[in-house]
Amino acid sequence: MRMMVVVAVLMAAAGSPAQAQDGAHMMTLAEVKQRRDELAGLFVRVENVTISGFSMSRGGLASDASGGVRLGDDGMPLDTITYLERNCGRAGATASPAGCRGALEFTVARTHGAFTISDAQFIPQP
Repeated sequence: MRMMVVVAVLMAAAGSPAQAQDGAHMMTLAEVKQRRDELAGLFVRVENVTISGFSMSRGGLASDASGGVRLGDDGMPLDTITYLERNCGRAGATASPAGCRGALEFTVARTHGAFTISDAQFIPQP
């Protein structure tokens, strides 16, 4: 009987639109920016993000329909940094806007002052 209750709870949680299947809370950039203090320590996923102007030395800009925030490379996996520098650097003939759209997954850090997303994983759209 306990097993059936646990399975029912897990199935209900998996069907919740507020969370991705990996346990991340689905949000927009504006929601994360506005609620960053209460979200500190939570793992979130923001979909339909476009990354632009990214370089390792200065980061870049992450934007979705709700707005934009700075994207830093502190704690970011090296393969993500390399991908973003190659595909989402300065605008120009070599930039691939299609390769710069996708999802960001990160743990919200408690910050003071300007909000910057760091330690993020970028998942390009297929």
